Amino acid sequence: MSKNILIINDMPGYGKVALSAMLPILSTLGHSVYNLPTALVSNTLDYGKFTILDTTDYMEKSIAVWKELGFTFDCITTGFLASARQVDIIRQFIESQRKKDLLVMTDPIMADEGKLYNGVGPETVDNMRRLVGVADVIVPNVTEATFLTGRYVGREALTREEARALVDGLLELGPRSVVVTSGVEAETGEHVVWGYNHRSGA
Repeated sequence: MSKNILIINDMPGYGKVALSAMLPILSTLGHSVYNLPTALVSNTLDYGKFTILDTTDYMEKSIAVWKELGFTFDCITTGFLASARQVDIIRQFIESQRKKDLLVMTDPIMADEGKLYNGVGPETVDNMRRLVGVADVIVPNVTEATFLTGRYVGREALTREEARALVDGLLELGPRSVVVTSGVEAETGEHVVWGYNHRSGA
């Protein structure tokens, strides 16, 4: 079934990630897709040099208009954030949209391969901790999961016991379900996904 999906994420001028990747994929799948850019980014941060235009004021004004027009969404998904103020704006907007079947999904985009992205600091980690608490599902990679919980930072390979502790630590932040991507199981060396499904309790 087609859903109304709002993507709250950055828009890169150069690089097929974030809004530039999510919009065409979800549209091709038949959904009605809308967007609220958190920032306009010249290029992905891995190039070392970049410029970012913070769109916080635009976000506030857009949401005010949408509320007047009565726009509603079946799913709200969030990604890269440019400021702490954006966290407050998004949390308030999600609460204003809250209904029984609303799905809120958060990808705490900030780190990979054992370290924070270029230009991302501890403030972003704190901001993401506040945001994941209102999500139904969060999908951090293993590096982001370790920064969010403060456990096993810098490690990609975890034992099964450590992985369970990591997922439990994420659940303590407030999301209902967790999917940790790009992990490596220390016992086998295999690439795995760790998670918790709130519906089944598994």
